[in-house]
Amino acid sequence: MITILVAIRVEKTMRGFGWLVLVCALAVGATSAVADSIRCGGYLVNTGDSQSRVLQICGEPQRAWQDGFIEQVVRRNEGYAVNPAPLNPDVRPPGYETEYRRVIPVYRWDYSFGPGTFLKTLIFHGDVLVNILDGPRQ
Repeated sequence: MITILVAIRVEKTMRGFGWLVLVCALAVGATSAVADSIRCGGYLVNTGDSQSRVLQICGEPQRAWQDGFIEQVVRRNEGYAVNPAPLNPDVRPPGYETEYRRVIPVYRWDYSFGPGTFLKTLIFHGDVLVNILDGPRQ
């Protein structure tokens, strides 16, 4: 809504240039939505979806493989309430910090939706879809 109002104001001041601004603004908005979802049949698959949902909607991928691992480190302060900044930054407040590591497998699935379409590569971290890449045209 704001984008359209800005474009209309520009259009009133600069007749021919305003429509160009409007078209560009709408095109940028449309391309950002495409980057994190794909259409399989009548349904959308979005980043954040699980592997089982993607399989249910899109079916078996043309090619699937494990592409390595990611090590995730999580630190939690399980101590007492943290007081305001201490006078000496080398002295830590009483308490303890917990650190645990987990290894997350990375999977890549390729989907080809027919001739003339781009190859879609779906990247999963564990069970969660995190990225959708466009490959070469098929």
